Amino acid sequence: MGNLYIRLNNFFVFKKGRKYYVTTVKKPSVWSDMDTKQKERCMGKDVTTKLKSLLKQHGSKSNMNFKTKPSKKKIRKTVRKSKGG
Repeated sequence: MGNLYIRLNNFFVFKKGRKYYVTTVKKPSVWSDMDTKQKERCMGKDVTTKLKSLLKQHGSKSNMNFKTKPSKKKIRKTVRKSKGG
């Protein structure tokens, strides 16, 4: 069951049984080259409840990247001055 391409905040998610675990892998090339034992070694926190709610909300179960953290990019506002005439 390690062939899922679901990501959570750019980290790949590994499914073991009925549980989903976030891993430390970000690069798709590294993820596709890993076997199941290597993926199990880099498993982290259990994200089953969070991921199941996102999958239920959005539908598909493959090739998805869920971004749940707020963006660190600053939004710039530009005020245009009108040319007087």
